[in-house]
Amino acid sequence: MTAKRSSTVHLPSVHQLKVGLEGMKPPVWRRLVVPSDVTLGSLHDVIQMAFGWQDIHLHAFEDRMGGRYAPPEDLDIPVFDEEEAVLADVLPRTGDRMDYTYDFGDDWLHRITVEGVRPAEGGEGERAVCTGGRRAMPPAEDLGGGWGLAELLERYADGEHPSPTPVRRGGEKWVGHEGLHDEVLAGLYEEGFDPAAFDPAELTRSLAQVPMRRAPVTRAGRRGKRAERKAPQGTYRCECGEFHSLPGRAVPLADDDGMGEEASPAGLFDAADVRLPAVRLPGEAELAHTVREVPAFMAAVRLGHWCGGGRELTPKGLLRPKLARQAVEEAELWRLDSEEWGDPEQRAAQLAKIRSAADMEPVDLPWEWALNCGFIDVDGNRAHAGAELPNEDDDAALLAAWQEAVAGAVTELALIFPALDGPLGELAPLQELTDAAPPLVFLMLLAAYGLPDGEWVDVADFLTDGLSGLAEGPARQLVSALLADQYHDIAGTLELFGAAERDGQDPRADAAVLTLLFDGGGQGMLPADRFRLTALGRSGLRALLVTAGIPAPVIGSLARADARELLAALPSYPAEADAAAEVAAWLAARSAADAAVQVVDACDGTEPADALRRLEAPRVLAAVLDADLTGRAKTVLRKAAVSQITGCAHAAASMLRRIDEPAEGEAAWGLEWMLVDSALPFAAAGEQALRDRLLAGPGDGRRPLDQLAEGADELWRAGHPHTGEVLGALADAVRPLDKALAKRLRKAAFKAGSAK
Repeated sequence: MTAKRSSTVHLPSVHQLKVGLEGMKPPVWRRLVVPSDVTLGSLHDVIQMAFGWQDIHLHAFEDRMGGRYAPPEDLDIPVFDEEEAVLADVLPRTGDRMDYTYDFGDDWLHRITVEGVRPAEGGEGERAVCTGGRRAMPPAEDLGGGWGLAELLERYADGEHPSPTPVRRGGEKWVGHEGLHDEVLAGLYEEGFDPAAFDPAELTRSLAQVPMRRAPVTRAGRRGKRAERKAPQGTYRCECGEFHSLPGRAVPLADDDGMGEEASPAGLFDAADVRLPAVRLPGEAELAHTVREVPAFMAAVRLGHWCGGGRELTPKGLLRPKLARQAVEEAELWRLDSEEWGDPEQRAAQLAKIRSAADMEPVDLPWEWALNCGFIDVDGNRAHAGAELPNEDDDAALLAAWQEAVAGAVTELALIFPALDGPLGELAPLQELTDAAPPLVFLMLLAAYGLPDGEWVDVADFLTDGLSGLAEGPARQLVSALLADQYHDIAGTLELFGAAERDGQDPRADAAVLTLLFDGGGQGMLPADRFRLTALGRSGLRALLVTAGIPAPVIGSLARADARELLAALPSYPAEADAAAEVAAWLAARSAADAAVQVVDACDGTEPADALRRLEAPRVLAAVLDADLTGRAKTVLRKAAVSQITGCAHAAASMLRRIDEPAEGEAAWGLEWMLVDSALPFAAAGEQALRDRLLAGPGDGRRPLDQLAEGADELWRAGHPHTGEVLGALADAVRPLDKALAKRLRKAAFKAGSAK
């Protein structure tokens, strides 16, 4: 739309990015804070500096939709100009990801993940800043990619010194080395290179020399260019930029694609009709306080700090027995089981009898968690504090470390259906069965995520419902047994993390699969438990969902969100009062005129996700008009109503008609267009879902079905790009209610198709 925005002052925004060099073990990554409005070409310069590249090879960015961004003159394939593409447009929200490849011969792949988008703080917004990272990068140009660098670092770790070679050229003589690898290796020894060292402050000083370039604003009011792709059949383009299945698609028991090792939350949401409600979460300080009360996690943190100065390991990578005994005492690992290890004298006597750290029960679990979480980094025969180790006194760092740890556990244990081990797992029919099974335990976690506080999920009932498409028999018993084992693994792990609670029978000591194979299974194969997430667990699962780009709104968190995010989140609020409070907080952070501009702009587009936002626009615009003391918001609506922007003009004109102040010269957005648009998001959800939508409405007012009956014969004139498909879906939905109306709608659908 064309409303002016210059009267409102906006705080500069920054993107916090985690950029990791793929294929490196141990991981090499940088956490960078850059202005949100920089071009991708400028981000290229930042990444070059952050990883020590010399910018002598070609490069390209690629987003999750397949769009490529690079200097157009460098590549022979169609690409978007990286100097016209803005970071905030390509990666607008937390959890968005894209790849950056440097040197198409060595193929250095960098994975870029948006960890947060927020107002700039002191020292941010003008230059790129590094706030964290792991591992140093040696000069790696032309080494042959990840494999070549790994080989070089292995030689360096082994203390292998390259042999010097006399070189004569042009009458001059000097000592050199054969090949680039030997030359780089010799240089590492000369500079005393430490692969485990990384200084964010030093990189920040270097980044201060990298200029930040902004793309010019286009006539449409948006910076840069993005690829426009047609949504595949049965999908819609979500506000996150991805294509998702239309509402109402259930998870099939046998998915043609299978989840397998490619399973991810985003992929699961593409295949399932999962709608997460907005939830309440405690504040950061309260959540961090709860983390400090999780014994196993804090034991891993304390163990990481205890290793800060370096601790000697055995050839098997374990603490030496004497050091392990010290760790139990000095890092207070005995607190994991104070009943068994709490008495100092008994503890000392028990530990003295143990000759291997592998047999010291208090050390085992914290050591495993500390390694998995990156709290301990093993380099050769010594253990040091890892790059991911949080400061115990830093609420934000401690909570983020806990959330990352629990997200990793959920992904590993709950998202991928367990496979059978041993010879049984090699049988083709059993492989096909387990490959096709849905991730019901993960879906159960999502169900628990959305429950009101204090309520439980009945585990057996939930899993039984999920298996309803599988006939009774040996196959169903096997899947039930695998699900039971998977549930016990994930529920037990989440309990240790302080993320979940169980109520019911104690878990079986033996595996459910073995019970089935040797005892025949039978009734009670599924766990007779009740399960729920704690507030801390809900925050951890949300961190995983957000990282995967899945909308997971938190009540009271949208005051600084853009209007698109607000409109998309409102339907998920469990209570109208919560939604109203969210809208009020959002309005309080901006002027009425600016709010009107943002809301109307968020109504553009013709796809189902766009129509869903338009359905929520009236409630926000009504609040905007109530708060508008100057009349500027109405001026915004009048200008938008006569614009030619589909969706924006419709929302503005519709709102003005609601208050009986139609704009002069507005486009003829009629009831027909509105009916088609409001039905669009539900058209592919199935007949029952669309039928429920048509029957909804106030008890004493007109339902959408009544409006549909009045205008059915003229709906083919709606002018909406989805008129034909929506009318066909409406005809199917109303057939059980009114066959005559269904016939009229079918006729209108035919006319709409003929009119194209």
